[in-house]
Amino acid sequence: MQTLIPLLLLLALTGCSLSPTPSDTALTDSRAALSAFQADDRLTRFFDEAKIVVVFPSAWRAGMGFGGGYALGTVYRDNAPVGVARMWQFSAGANVGGQRYRQIVFFKTDAAFEAMGQASNEFAGQAHAALITAGGATNPGYNPEVAVFSQLRGGLLLEASVGLHRYEFAVGE
Repeated sequence: MQTLIPLLLLLALTGCSLSPTPSDTALTDSRAALSAFQADDRLTRFFDEAKIVVVFPSAWRAGMGFGGGYALGTVYRDNAPVGVARMWQFSAGANVGGQRYRQIVFFKTDAAFEAMGQASNEFAGQAHAALITAGGATNPGYNPEVAVFSQLRGGLLLEASVGLHRYEFAVGE
């Protein structure tokens, strides 16, 4: 069992290649999620300033001591879908339960988008408390070129952990 967890982590973080063309279902889901985020007045400034927006319409996380998460998303430039994205998470610490959420990532510059896509992993410290669809989340750290927001959609998760996040992008020409 002790060798199974690192093996699964290695497989998750290396992943399979992405096709730069989102499916029709993925586009429908990401447009619905994008509309939900656009309805939040607190995000207006981020939509105005972002050069690239990545939407993950249905992400999930689960854990019990060790945790993980996964999501597929769509990359938008100038409000048009131009590619796909994948997000993997691995965490260790005090966590139990699971949750479903949608996430949006705003990039102010092309350089920030490219840097995040080329980084092997991003370190994250996080604290979450979610029950059904009510809850709160805090992600310490801030980068002026990248902003990340999540909307909880359900589940029960209590977490105080550290972990790795990996984002992969495939953008068509």
